[in-house]
Amino acid sequence: MGSTAKKKPFTSAIEEKQKSSGRRKKARRGIQSADKAAEVLMALVEAGQPAPLRDLARAIDMPTSLAHRYLASLVTSGLAVQNNVTGLYDLGPSAIRIGAAALARVDPLRLASEAMPELVAKTGLTALLNVLGDRGPTIVRWERSYVPFITTLAVGSVLPLTGSASGRVILAFTPDRIRRKLMQLKAPKNEDEAPAKLSERFIQIRKRGFDTADSTVVPGLSAVSTPILDLQNEAVASLTLVGSRSDMVHAGSQAVAALLETACGVSQACGSSLKFS
Repeated sequence: MGSTAKKKPFTSAIEEKQKSSGRRKKARRGIQSADKAAEVLMALVEAGQPAPLRDLARAIDMPTSLAHRYLASLVTSGLAVQNNVTGLYDLGPSAIRIGAAALARVDPLRLASEAMPELVAKTGLTALLNVLGDRGPTIVRWERSYVPFITTLAVGSVLPLTGSASGRVILAFTPDRIRRKLMQLKAPKNEDEAPAKLSERFIQIRKRGFDTADSTVVPGLSAVSTPILDLQNEAVASLTLVGSRSDMVHAGSQAVAALLETACGVSQACGSSLKFS
């Protein structure tokens, strides 16, 4: 944990897709030509920009002549386009419609809620799902662990905006102008740290993907929180683990690793390109 957020390299991402595709083929038989067309389409996705034929063919280890035929079919269907001047290929209008339709059907809170029981089982810690409400970060789901503890927190409880890990990770992945306005409107004066210190903390959160809070926020409990991100890599919620063990919040701990893995999976399902590792 604790390294800079980064996108996977183009070729390594394609290799992972191919391995995953191979496992799926063993589980169920499909149409090979459709599988190959999907690999070419995913190469366009992973390229992240218009790409030449040779790069796309190399990325999926396909002969250039064969990749050209698949791309011609994708262009005919509107899933890809080719620039008449540069010859570069890119995603087409049909691919954009498919992506938009898929995103419209994604519910980040549902996906996060469905992932919480497994996260609790892995860590033995209680998990909270928080969204930014009109009064601040609000707990909308509570998944208890088998380890009991006493707290006044419950579904509907509002956490400090800048004084809690849940609030800070949401702010760290919120556009600057909105963050400043939220802090002016919702953060009590006695809650704010020095602006310079908060700015430094937000930079650190964006690098490592999580933040922590000690027992000063909730007596007797420590917390570690990470954002749930959307297509624009902006926070739509925060996922938080709480427990009485102070070592759970250390970078590299099993709890932090499990939390980041869970949240990154949900965020990527929502279209986010960020991955913390």
